[in-house]
Amino acid sequence: MLMIKAENIVKKIKSGNSETELLSGVSLEVENGKAAAIIGKSGCGKTTLMSILSGIDAPTSGKAILNGSDYYSLDVKKQEEFRNNNIGVIFQNYHLIPELTCEENIRMPLVFSKKKISDDEVINVMKMTGIDRQRKLFPRQMSGGEQQRTAIARALVNKPSLIFADEPTGALDAEMGNKVIKFLIASAHKLNLTVLIVTHDMDIAGQCDIIYKMQDKKVQKLPSQQR
Repeated sequence: MLMIKAENIVKKIKSGNSETELLSGVSLEVENGKAAAIIGKSGCGKTTLMSILSGIDAPTSGKAILNGSDYYSLDVKKQEEFRNNNIGVIFQNYHLIPELTCEENIRMPLVFSKKKISDDEVINVMKMTGIDRQRKLFPRQMSGGEQQRTAIARALVNKPSLIFADEPTGALDAEMGNKVIKFLIASAHKLNLTVLIVTHDMDIAGQCDIIYKMQDKKVQKLPSQQR
């Protein structure tokens, strides 16, 4: 079953009298239980596409079909409900709330969700991401890697069916970064999640089931022999 499907997505931005096209008819598909990567140079539009597919920024035209729903055809309330219950996002720049502790940041998605997640399940997510000992620390007291792992735990805590990760290993050392990628891919396979990772690192992309290369404002699926 297709869980993420982009259909001819176009994104344009206006600045004064000029208009810039960031995405030019992007289409891709990711099945349930698969991990896919979008690879490309910095500034090629990867993060823009990720923002559209994760429900953060609407396209100029085209469709983002998530779990069978045409997301941007839903009204605002239904979009919020869908996003809270189905989508987890790992941001490149963490987006942690500085006034909250590590654990409080991780629990934030649960405030808006109707799902019942137990304390033991929250602790288990923190242990899986190696952040349980930092649970009472504030972001300013944590390293960049610890903040990134907090952001990863926050994305996973509500048991979403769709995980979007924008350069999730950027602040991590090689060993921890590799563990995070393997964890995300294993989560897709074992828990039937659908994972989409944006990266510029072919070593990371090569571990995924599917690779899309972004170039000239579009994406192209790479055949296995080009990995």
